Amino acid sequence: RVPGGLESAGVSRSPDLEEPPAIQPPLVSILIVNYNTRSLIRDCLESLRSVAYPAFEVLCVDNGSADGSARMIREDFPEVRLFESAENLGFVGANLLAYPQAEGDYVLFLNSDTTVEPNFLDILVDFMEEHPEAGGCEPKILWMKDPTRLDSIGDFLTWTGMLYHHGYLAPDDGLTSPEPIFSAKGACMMFRSSLLESIGVFDERYFAYFEETDLCWRTWLSGSKIFFVPDARVNHLLAGTSRNTDSHLVNFHSFKNRIHSMLKNLGTVETLKILPVHLFLCVGIATMYALRGRFRKSSAILEALFWNIRNLRGTLASRRVVQREIRQVSDQELMRTAKVPVPLNYFWKLYREYESV
Repeated sequence: RVPGGLESAGVSRSPDLEEPPAIQPPLVSILIVNYNTRSLIRDCLESLRSVAYPAFEVLCVDNGSADGSARMIREDFPEVRLFESAENLGFVGANLLAYPQAEGDYVLFLNSDTTVEPNFLDILVDFMEEHPEAGGCEPKILWMKDPTRLDSIGDFLTWTGMLYHHGYLAPDDGLTSPEPIFSAKGACMMFRSSLLESIGVFDERYFAYFEETDLCWRTWLSGSKIFFVPDARVNHLLAGTSRNTDSHLVNFHSFKNRIHSMLKNLGTVETLKILPVHLFLCVGIATMYALRGRFRKSSAILEALFWNIRNLRGTLASRRVVQREIRQVSDQELMRTAKVPVPLNYFWKLYREYESV
């Protein structure tokens, strides 16, 4: 042995003895939209400071907040890349503003009314790296007011076109294995950047509501899958980001976007099976609202229907892109995962939820 090592003796190091370069972990871009949620987003960003994963960036869009949110983020969280909009662009518009600046191998969409556990990114990235068939995933999202209960473990289609929210506010019990889900929840979901470059991100016509389901739908149609990853955990306040939103806008965009998404993404047979039932339900719900004197809710649903009629030509153009350029999986195959049977009383409960908005 030469004292001081080979280099000190004037001997060149053999290539076989060189240390291999360190493997860089995939970069994750975390996108957060803020609109007048100063205290909530402070808690969210503080929780991100405790994240153990070594390679992530945080991009935050402030949607013209009037509560000093942007200044607080700028002064107290200098590590965050802040984008300030003079107006409220909605969840979709704000994410589309920041997305082109994201540099990550993965993009994670995170609501401002969430807090995360320190190891949640390690778990999600490890899962995605080990499962190339996964285009996106969702962690276990718990109800912030009672973390023993679930917020979401994924959404599924029903024969009416309405979504079934699996595990909503159920006890967090016995969920330990990853499993495929039709749609992740926008409160926290992660996608491969390469997939988003291929199928697009959010539909710019959506503003907010159902945009995550539309994106997950295209993910499945492209041949990739969406998974629920229970070991990764996030807390969510539930409606913390929408509590100040006009209920008329909530109902309008929810119904508008759901109909539009079905027109784009369903195959011909499933369109003929599901869409007439869904439209009948929409008219029925609007009628019930009107009979109960809740005219703003009734008019929001009717406006959603007429929006889809007025914009049908553009919708059909989008449908051609989805069906001809994105679709790699038949509805017959997809519906084995996407659609679940639900009892009739579930839809009454769903109506009562809409009524409370």
